[in-house]
Amino acid sequence: MNDGTPAGGSASSGTPPSGVNRTPQIVTGVVVALVVVVVGAWAIGFGPFAPAATSSPTTVATASATPTAALATPTMDAASPTIAPATPTAALATPTGGSATPTVAPGPPTVAPATPTVAPATPTTEPTAELPQRPEACAITSLVLKNPSRLTLSTDNPAYPPWWGGDPKTQYPNQPAGSGKWKISNPYSQMGFEGATAYAIATTLGFTPDQVDWLQNTVFEQAFAPGEKPFDFHMAQISITDERAQAVDFSDPYFDSVQSVVALGDNPIAGATSIADLQPYKFGAAANTTSYDLIQNIIQPTTPAAVYPDNNTALTALQNGQIDGIVVDLGTAFYMRDAQLDNGKIVGQFAPDVQTDHVGAVLDLDSPLTPCVDWAIQTMKANGTLQQIYDTWITSGQDIPLFK
Repeated sequence: MNDGTPAGGSASSGTPPSGVNRTPQIVTGVVVALVVVVVGAWAIGFGPFAPAATSSPTTVATASATPTAALATPTMDAASPTIAPATPTAALATPTGGSATPTVAPGPPTVAPATPTVAPATPTTEPTAELPQRPEACAITSLVLKNPSRLTLSTDNPAYPPWWGGDPKTQYPNQPAGSGKWKISNPYSQMGFEGATAYAIATTLGFTPDQVDWLQNTVFEQAFAPGEKPFDFHMAQISITDERAQAVDFSDPYFDSVQSVVALGDNPIAGATSIADLQPYKFGAAANTTSYDLIQNIIQPTTPAAVYPDNNTALTALQNGQIDGIVVDLGTAFYMRDAQLDNGKIVGQFAPDVQTDHVGAVLDLDSPLTPCVDWAIQTMKANGTLQQIYDTWITSGQDIPLFK
């Protein structure tokens, strides 16, 4: 049975049987081998498996790498989003002061809101206290006035600087025609410490300058005498006292004043440095004033003091040599020295603990307007308006010596 095994050979070995001539077969095998080699060489050099064909796949591999790089780009892009968010995070981090970028990132928003918070702070630092709430009864439509829709004010005529200012001959834009003749100053000018304060109160209450009318008072003590008043309130450096408050209402103080002595520079009183030094001299003061009270209670001169209807009359007596010195509030003393006397001198001032006068506006007794004027003054103190007016019009007096 032929099983494909050569006759006389071994099934497990390719070794030929001995004694057989194998030369023709060898020759044939060599020829076949040569043919295979030649054909293979041709195929490798010029056939479908030539190097060009091989380089093609290599090129394809390169192309393939390109997509791989391309895919890498998206991966980087993906990283970009990751980094991009990091930027905002870092931005926020900046305000935090810079820990990790993400932590710092929230910083900017935090700082941004802070700016508005600081901005309002600027106006908030000017007021000296929290602004008082306006009482319902003080709404401008609820105010009880002498003349509906208008505010009627009053001061003395003549009215002196630094309390009042302006030109009495000038017709100011807010001044009604036929409003009367003023001397020395004109309250419609809105100038001087009390003039500016009066208009600031009016503005705080809700009035414009052209809604304010002024009445003239020619007798100082008439303003606080018993009886109904023709004005809504009156301002003329009137000190608040218990006696006066029995006949009229006073607003909260808008000014605290100290007293002083004015004399001529060549009078021996000009050298006085203590209260004891003042006692031998003759003094004068306006009637019903705290200046006269100070002469009586503090100086206690050995010669009775002279009493005059007003400071102007007392000043004339000083110039005529009838008295040695006048006692007036310090603000008035500066005006007398600088504007009214040729050789005037402020001899000295009295310390606040000797006598301090609290100056307020005068209203009808139990006037419904009093709490509203109080509210306006409190507001002006709190928001700095009153201090600004004081700084503009009043000399501090720090260069005037204190009587010992």
